[in-house]
Amino acid sequence: MRPLARKIPRKNGFTLIELLVVISIIGILVALGFSGASSAIRKSQMTECLSNMRQIGTALQLFVGENEGRLPGTSHGVSWTNSLANYLGTNFIGRCPSCPNHRSRVTYGWNDCLATNGEGMSVFSCRTPASTLVVAELATNQSTEHFHFVGVRGGPTRITANQFKSEVNAEAHRKSANYLFVDGHVENLLWTDVQSRLSQPNSTFLVP
Repeated sequence: MRPLARKIPRKNGFTLIELLVVISIIGILVALGFSGASSAIRKSQMTECLSNMRQIGTALQLFVGENEGRLPGTSHGVSWTNSLANYLGTNFIGRCPSCPNHRSRVTYGWNDCLATNGEGMSVFSCRTPASTLVVAELATNQSTEHFHFVGVRGGPTRITANQFKSEVNAEAHRKSANYLFVDGHVENLLWTDVQSRLSQPNSTFLVP
């Protein structure tokens, strides 16, 4: 009689290759999860920043309505935030969540082309209120609450992309930033779009 062959018990478990495949899949899923979460956070920060600007825009329209169409003044002695304080309310923070370590108290700057010797100009003097920015996101190396477009070499009508970017955080939200215009509306603009607006002949993006 032939002896019965001894059955070798099969081990339950994964082979090394199977384990490596599973680990790779888990790594990909984790990376996708982090990427999605990071994108959602950036979107939320941009939306909150837009909300901040809309709040400024509403306060601005109220101020203009009560001051015969005149915009707030701004200088190193008088900030636009002081002029709009009664309209902004006590819950106004004035800081973009994308720049938590920004050196300035308020991370939004005022277009100094809209003021003469610190005095705000009339909105009726603006050629295209819907195209002229009044508030933008302040570059992270700046600490004042207004921009210095008037003082750049060549003047604001000939401002270069580099000069603009030294004042404005033009890529605060990846490749874009938020802008408030004289008429009160807010836009998120790509840096490439801003450069195009600045380079247009007789541009009113900065100069009213």
